[in-house]
Amino acid sequence: MRARSTFRALLNFLLLTLSVALAGCGGGVNSPGAISNGQPDPGIALTQVRFKTPPLGWNSWNTFGCKDTEAIIKSVADAIASNGMAAAGYQYVTVDDCWVGGRNATTGQLYSNATTFPDGIAALAAYVHGKGLKFGLYTSGGTNTCAGLAHGTRPPSYPPGVGAGSLGHESVDAQTFANWGVDYIKLDYCGGSLTAFPAMRAGIAATGRTMFLSINPYSANTTLPTNFASDGTLYVPAYADMSRISQDISAKFTSVTSIIDTSAADVAWAVPGYFNDMDMLEVGNGMTQDQDTAHFIMWSIMSSGLNAGNDVRSQSAATQALLTNANVIAVNQDALALQAVLDTADSAGSLQVWTKPLATTGTRAVAFLNRGATAAPITVNFANLGLSGPVQATNVLTGASLGTVTQSLTQTVPATGAVLVKLTGTDPVASNGPLALQSWVWSAVQSGNVAVKVFPNGSPLPTGATATGAVVVHGVSYIDGLTVNAPAQLVYRLNGKCTTFQSDIGLDAAAQGGGTVDYQVWADNVELYDSGLVANATPIKTVKVSVAGRNTLRLVITDGADGVTNDVADWANPSLACSSS
Repeated sequence: MRARSTFRALLNFLLLTLSVALAGCGGGVNSPGAISNGQPDPGIALTQVRFKTPPLGWNSWNTFGCKDTEAIIKSVADAIASNGMAAAGYQYVTVDDCWVGGRNATTGQLYSNATTFPDGIAALAAYVHGKGLKFGLYTSGGTNTCAGLAHGTRPPSYPPGVGAGSLGHESVDAQTFANWGVDYIKLDYCGGSLTAFPAMRAGIAATGRTMFLSINPYSANTTLPTNFASDGTLYVPAYADMSRISQDISAKFTSVTSIIDTSAADVAWAVPGYFNDMDMLEVGNGMTQDQDTAHFIMWSIMSSGLNAGNDVRSQSAATQALLTNANVIAVNQDALALQAVLDTADSAGSLQVWTKPLATTGTRAVAFLNRGATAAPITVNFANLGLSGPVQATNVLTGASLGTVTQSLTQTVPATGAVLVKLTGTDPVASNGPLALQSWVWSAVQSGNVAVKVFPNGSPLPTGATATGAVVVHGVSYIDGLTVNAPAQLVYRLNGKCTTFQSDIGLDAAAQGGGTVDYQVWADNVELYDSGLVANATPIKTVKVSVAGRNTLRLVITDGADGVTNDVADWANPSLACSSS
């Protein structure tokens, strides 16, 4: 190992020396690594992560719809507090639609339906808090709630035509909710206005109370694209802690798999502190046990919120065991908080491998998903993951050891089912020198691939990369770099051995004079740099940040909130300064 480290250090020194010599020869070629012509850009105000992992809780809609009552919510809170769900991490008890009685014409404040919630919301929240739980409440971004739009779900007791939505009342409603002791706000679109989302976020901030904001841009909205951020009308990570990415779920396996596909298309938007919401769980609501297991596994590995939607007061032992499985929940609540990406699939798209790194170096969660009608073997190849052996494999659901394996692992998966495995091996760890030569452990790109220019030419590309012949920003040709179409993200393992990350940034020549992006640098889900809006006219910027003591580096390029056309962006001459020990 010492000889290998010495050789690597010598190679990095020779590459750096050669590149400096090339830079001295002119021709518009910059040297790689930490040598840069620009002064480090200070960036703009950094994002503070409000919630580090997805929420766990329960929501009334899937089971009770518009028939929820104060008594039902109390009995559910009683059950969650006593049946092991609270101990497993479920915190939020959320009242969905149909609690509203109206809005006070004098104060502008909402009040509850006196028939179904006679003691009021503040008293109900206090009851839930008394059980050691947190309280969630529904509202809408329209002038009425979704049930108020008369979808056929409104019971006779629900007052028709009540102006019960939050549109235009976001500030007063946020303060009302804070006064009541609300911890979680579910904000539906309900045919209203997208302006309600940023207005509610601002209203929450003004209250000074910490309240999780979960939004749904899709309710009564048939025009918003499936990839919600791609059309420029709404960039939800700026406003919400979590956002729905699909229409409503149903207790059918086809519904489950369609939402998996939608969430997979939106993974590159999920920056630290924001999660793609795959909707409330249908576990325990009529699917088979294998389908329930696959549903819960995929929601967990894809870092969705886990909001149970069944009647937890009368759930079966099997449903109870699945919903409270500590090992599966730990994958969902992993501190790195990455969403799983599709690794491989068969030609029919039925047999799939999904994977994400976990916070501990060398560990990966792998879901083997069988969408087909018959049981089948599914194989994960460790080379695809950049994971080297020997690898210890464990069945996450059962805790059973699967032994030590070297190159691959095969699991037989039941029809419309899934198996979740934890792999522990050796990850590629970033080292001193040019980053373009080095392998990441996770990537998410909505369109295209990560195109890499390496130096010297002909050097091996990182696992998963494609080759590009040039990295050019404002006519400056860089000796190496990474080119992606926004949104795109890369995660590298640092393991506390690096001190500085540096790179030039700017839109690539392939943007053809267009495009607007935002660059972010995160380490261990702490934001270190944010470029603000970078357009074609923006001069080349140099990023230089300390990563001392950090275990992971996350490079994010996201959209400038105006659509992703021509958003072709570069990390030019990216490098790390690291110790060799």
